[in-house]
Amino acid sequence: MSTDISFFNWTPSTPHAMAYVVIVTRHQGRWLLVRHHQRSSWELPGGKIEPGETPLEAAHRELREETGALAYQLQPVEGYRVTQPGLSGEGLLCFAEVETLEALSPQSEIAEVAAMDALPQELTWAEIQPVLFQHVTGRLSLMNKLGGYQHVVWDWNGTLVDDAPLAVEIVNQLLASQNLGSTDLASYRRDFCHPVIDYYRNLGFDFERLPFDQLCNEFGQHYGAARKQLQLHPGSRFLLGGIAGQATQSLLSASSQPVLEQCLSHHGITSLFDHIYGLPDNQARCKIDRGRELLATTGIQAEHTILVGDTDHDLEVANALGVELLLIGDGHQCASKLAKMHHQVLSGWHALD
Repeated sequence: MSTDISFFNWTPSTPHAMAYVVIVTRHQGRWLLVRHHQRSSWELPGGKIEPGETPLEAAHRELREETGALAYQLQPVEGYRVTQPGLSGEGLLCFAEVETLEALSPQSEIAEVAAMDALPQELTWAEIQPVLFQHVTGRLSLMNKLGGYQHVVWDWNGTLVDDAPLAVEIVNQLLASQNLGSTDLASYRRDFCHPVIDYYRNLGFDFERLPFDQLCNEFGQHYGAARKQLQLHPGSRFLLGGIAGQATQSLLSASSQPVLEQCLSHHGITSLFDHIYGLPDNQARCKIDRGRELLATTGIQAEHTILVGDTDHDLEVANALGVELLLIGDGHQCASKLAKMHHQVLSGWHALD
């Protein structure tokens, strides 16, 4: 059995059974790695969470004890889960930017701290730590790219929140109610399009039997009942938090305004956005006019704005507004479909790992 590493959303209020913390640590543009006095291999700073400690408390303690970090900023990135023969468990992955270091205590278990430009070959957890490292550095790279704009506009559904699998479940319920068969996630991402009414028409829905307004209402009811179970895409919270300090950050969504605001509140990220623009109903219509309103409100020129989305409609919006565009390929449309439309496509959030 090979090593399996997955990531999950984490906040200080998240119930957890975490045993470890790992801190990807940068100092003066280089990565800090440590060597335990009983080993010749290197590792990222971190260790076990002690009884009575929260994961964040453990991360701060381990960073100070293992690197001598004196002045620093530490942020949680994601929870991670490792499944491997003889080594299974959960941990908190963090990023720290260290400003000043002090000498380690003579009693420290760490024999050496080194600043490196990349991970060395001699790693203690060679199947695990490179994955954790890439998970953080990929997001830092995207954060740096997006932070170069004055205004970052995010789509919501599929881009920040991982709701395409839920959409497939609901579409299948609607299909079954009309005796129209079923779809799967890969087919959905290949076939989904805007306007949304065309997608349902292509699936065979007869709007004489099931009016489109009624179909949208039924979809919205099913979605509303399950939306609190949805998770953000890995690293989204970390990205949003980092960009919020560098640029104006907005949300432009085809979701209805009330639903959008409820979702952001549920995930605890409302404060990370300067502007939140949804639509007045639940029919996922064109959001170009709302985008124009958003740009007029911010007063930021289009050439200093980038839109991050996951569908052909985001391309239409970007073209209409005259803004730059980045598409993410594991939302509601697949990367291969998006790449035929636009030159700047990430194959998915996992592509940052």
